[in-house]
Amino acid sequence: MRSAKAIRLSTAVVLVTAALSAPAGAAPAAPFTARVNFSDEATAPPAGYARDFGEAYGARPGGQSFGWVALGTGTPLSLVGNGRNRGSAQPDVRLATFVHAQLPAGSPGVPTPGSWEIAVPDGAYAVTVAVGDAGAATDSAHYVNVEDQNGVAAFEPDSAVRHATATRVVVVTDGRLTLSPRAGVNSKFAYVDITGVPDGTARPSVRTLTPANLATGVSPTAGVVADLRLPGGAVDPATLTSATVRLTRVSDGAVVPAGVITSGGGDVVSLSPTAPLAASALHRFELTDGVRDVAGNRFLPYSGVFTTGTGGGGGPAAFEQVFGVATGAPFTSVAFGPDGRLYAATTTGRLHRFPVNADGTLGAATVIDTVRAHATAAGLPGAPDRTVIGLAFDPASTAANPVLWITDNHGGTANAPDWSGRIARLSGPDLSVYTEVVTDLPRSVKDHESNSLVFGPDGDLYLSQGSMNAMGAPDTTWGNRPEHLLSAAVLRLRPARLPASLPVNVRTEAGGGYDPYAAAAPLTIHATGVRNAYDLVWHRNGHLYAPTNGSAAGGNAPATPSPLPASCATRTDGPYTGPAVASVTDNPVAETDYVFDVKPGRYYGHPAPIRCEWVLAGGNPTAGADPFQVGAYPVGTPPDRNFDLAGTYDAGLHASANGAIEYRGGRLDGKLLVVRYSSGQDVQTFDVAPDGALSNRTTGITGLTGFRQPLDITQHPDRGHLYVTELGANRITLLRPTS
Repeated sequence: MRSAKAIRLSTAVVLVTAALSAPAGAAPAAPFTARVNFSDEATAPPAGYARDFGEAYGARPGGQSFGWVALGTGTPLSLVGNGRNRGSAQPDVRLATFVHAQLPAGSPGVPTPGSWEIAVPDGAYAVTVAVGDAGAATDSAHYVNVEDQNGVAAFEPDSAVRHATATRVVVVTDGRLTLSPRAGVNSKFAYVDITGVPDGTARPSVRTLTPANLATGVSPTAGVVADLRLPGGAVDPATLTSATVRLTRVSDGAVVPAGVITSGGGDVVSLSPTAPLAASALHRFELTDGVRDVAGNRFLPYSGVFTTGTGGGGGPAAFEQVFGVATGAPFTSVAFGPDGRLYAATTTGRLHRFPVNADGTLGAATVIDTVRAHATAAGLPGAPDRTVIGLAFDPASTAANPVLWITDNHGGTANAPDWSGRIARLSGPDLSVYTEVVTDLPRSVKDHESNSLVFGPDGDLYLSQGSMNAMGAPDTTWGNRPEHLLSAAVLRLRPARLPASLPVNVRTEAGGGYDPYAAAAPLTIHATGVRNAYDLVWHRNGHLYAPTNGSAAGGNAPATPSPLPASCATRTDGPYTGPAVASVTDNPVAETDYVFDVKPGRYYGHPAPIRCEWVLAGGNPTAGADPFQVGAYPVGTPPDRNFDLAGTYDAGLHASANGAIEYRGGRLDGKLLVVRYSSGQDVQTFDVAPDGALSNRTTGITGLTGFRQPLDITQHPDRGHLYVTELGANRITLLRPTS
């Protein structure tokens, strides 16, 4: 019987190798191929193989260039003397021989660690690589990384299993394919087979992984997010399953229970474990070619490993989770009404009103269909379905006469019609009276829409309005829609300025003529460059906070034209005089998510040429590491002069920062709580200073992890109970403080 280790290795190879099937109808080609056997200098290579005995990178007989370089560099490095042949211990010459990539000090040869490289045309390659030693030595923890992926991790040979072999499909963009032993101990390379994948770069693939391959100290409560290359369109969410995307514990091959989702834009794959990962453990993330894009194209498979940290967690408080106190609906936002009942919006336009029991659990819901009935009566596209996100009770509401302001959006998340966002007011018995207040707000082709509402201390209503695209310029993923005057912004609605005759049509372009800068305009622009803020929170310190989703990689940012448009002469902070910036196309780096301390008239980094805002985030002002830098810009590109760097905070890469509240009472009093829908699928906290500064971003608090696509959060007005909507589970979860 084979050892468990042997079974695990064989299974891994079968799974990865099976993922190499070419897309249906791929044109036959003569792909680049190379086979190299690593050995001592005296051993002749097997038929069809070239020999490598540790020579520094350079030209080789047969017209190929390959060899060794210093680890982490392209500097040629000779490891001649590191080759071995164990002779009759292994009849397969490829496995009988090897080159030490990390020779221990004191052994004959060169102890300097090296990587191996071969010159190849840029493209996609299937790479099979073997590591190990046919001899008696077992003093290794073999690693081999192929480009940005891991092939073998922490393989420790024993008397039964001497070698490990893996196949990875990688994309080369710099003319050299690299094998690295990084993270290993005394890794020994035996052989490598390389074959080009026809049309591989036309297939969707993983661009980057977070945490990156070989990352260490990863939080056990963190998720894994893959940024994607999508030449054929967004990822198909129906193909994201536990069979096509998985996380395993390397030590025993155990599959980690996890949820797998994509973003509203379909531009990432996010895996979140349902429970904290084992501490100080090596884990492997795998995406197979069972994942497809919406056009049916199979992904190139991907694999990477990372190691968790020691754990810890707990934090300043703890909560008991009561899952599913309400179920069966796609809940978006939650808010308490003046009647003490919990109101929950949905992606279908229904509102659910729940009585709240003394222990925090919820009674039977009253379902309110006012929004759907209005959509049908008005003949709105997609009726009766609508998506309601914003919920804000009028300050004048009473238990007997509640008045609820909502955002009312087209219910689709693909090919949604532009100018389809609305603000409405619900009143009367069971909120049965629908009053149109604002119509023709911008709408992206996907899920960036009219989001949350909140009343400010001034009695005005503030709205987070999503962007039209990824990074400020049109792109195919987002339907090539440009930014509008009112998109990617926090807007301010002054109820006192509303006319007697409603609604107010606020379409600014495409035949509209609304001017948000007019002296008596009821809807104005409070702050700009806020890409897609799901929620807004007025803190007791008087500051307005907006957790905001940054873009996945692959977006475009606009260039300043010459001459500048006339709008640049009338910018609210004075005529635009620079900087002149180059465009960014297919930005290879994702944005982080943010929390903004939103101040009136300031800019928060998402360009909108129509507002004469051109620079993405912090630009690239110096040759050093700059805050919120965009490396695709030339060095010397400053941020927009109105960019509020002091009010911009990091909420975590791929967090999908969404619902937020200020917690009141208990150990978390005054902290800002922010839901992470994607990476982590949890609730993080920030300390909040009287001057508005945020600090001490904290995750892993007991009871605030392990959700399924959480979107929004609210707190009972008289207790410490929290309620979290989980879109991935169609439920509301109660969190009761235990410390």
